[in-house]
Amino acid sequence: MKFINQKESNFSIEITPLIDIVFLLVIFFVVTSKVGDSQFLNLDLPKTESFQYNPVQSINEIVINDDGSIYINDIFFNINDIESIEDAVFNMEQNTESVILSAHSNSLHIWVISVMDILNKYGFDEVQIRTIEK
Repeated sequence: MKFINQKESNFSIEITPLIDIVFLLVIFFVVTSKVGDSQFLNLDLPKTESFQYNPVQSINEIVINDDGSIYINDIFFNINDIESIEDAVFNMEQNTESVILSAHSNSLHIWVISVMDILNKYGFDEVQIRTIEK
């Protein structure tokens, strides 16, 4: 009986098929991946002619500027002085529950949301939001 000597044994793995499979996987993932701005959809929304724009007629107006200044019925406030803003909202005309909230296009969203929270806290349910463009 002839035994195989450990020194004479050559064990090898063919990697040529492995390279082919890896190359095919790379091609598959490159072809199926999204590149650049293709993640966004351009939608052409339909126009309606039956919509009527009815602005809120209100004496309560709040203007938020991009520098952090707030005008409540033409009275100046700083955005960092929340207590004074809350007092001014509390003292606004309560018989009309509508408020016009105008925000500059470069003002921070957190300022607008903070003022909306204060308005909601004091019972102003109808808030019309406008954007002031440059």
